[in-house]
Amino acid sequence: MSENRSKMAAGVSTAAAIAAAVALINSRKVGATPRPGDFTLPDEFVQLMVAIAATADSIANNLVRVIDGLAKLAINVQGFPANARGVRTFTVNCAIANRAYQGSDLAVPEGMSLIIKSYPTNPVLSLVRVASSLSDASNINSSWPLMPNEGIGYQVQNADEIYVSATVAGALVVFTVEKAEFKA
Repeated sequence: MSENRSKMAAGVSTAAAIAAAVALINSRKVGATPRPGDFTLPDEFVQLMVAIAATADSIANNLVRVIDGLAKLAINVQGFPANARGVRTFTVNCAIANRAYQGSDLAVPEGMSLIIKSYPTNPVLSLVRVASSLSDASNINSSWPLMPNEGIGYQVQNADEIYVSATVAGALVVFTVEKAEFKA
């Protein structure tokens, strides 16, 4: 990090020295009449170089402060959740058609998804509806339909936040999630 600061400071110092030298050379020639073949810099260019030299130091200092601030940041990257030591699964039997059933009390670990799947052997034209409330689970306009063997995942805190219903009596719905690790 200090090597970058040294290179940046050297570059800024060099730019300032060049601008100062150009300004000095041009100021000496201001009183003299240029001879044929003499090279002179336009005043606008000299003023631009002086302005760049004056602000370069301020920019360098600000850049160094930003770099120092970034170096002090403690970046906490959690990444993916740790692997669990197993899974938890339960099945809901939608015994009565178009009646909503609540999922069981099952904690979903942080960063994991609760997977809900319409059982593969459910009748071919049956639908399982998934929603977050009792009334929505029976409403075709406010639920998510699942065909047999189709699934969906939700990042909720507990499986009891989900309600399901089926268009055919006796359809099964499977809930599964990784086991939560409890540290004592």
